[in-house]
Amino acid sequence: MYAPSLIDVRTLAEFRGEHFFDAPPQPRQTTGHIPGARHLPHTALLRADGTYRPAEELRVLCDQQGLTASREAIPYCAVGIRSALAWFALKHLLGFPHVRSYDGSWNEWSRAKTTGAGNRAEEGL
Repeated sequence: MYAPSLIDVRTLAEFRGEHFFDAPPQPRQTTGHIPGARHLPHTALLRADGTYRPAEELRVLCDQQGLTASREAIPYCAVGIRSALAWFALKHLLGFPHVRSYDGSWNEWSRAKTTGAGNRAEEGL
């Protein structure tokens, strides 16, 4: 199996480092995303009525991000709630065999002193 695919399911503003959760960042808050993470917002997985998109549409979204069942998938968000939606979609709707949720999510990663953060400049966004 290849290296795992980290999947950031937060908003684009959070991924780019423009927001920390639902507001502009405060001093000393680390913003951005885990380096190398792919961006697949949790809202893209859902229809307007809050139900999941059909599996065919979910597969297209995953293909666009280079996510395949042959790689372990690890979704994360800010505290683990939104990533649970992605975990369920990948594991149960698409049948990915190796899916784990990063329960600590951005809340943990951004506070660790030995980790880095990606931002919009790194990704060319």
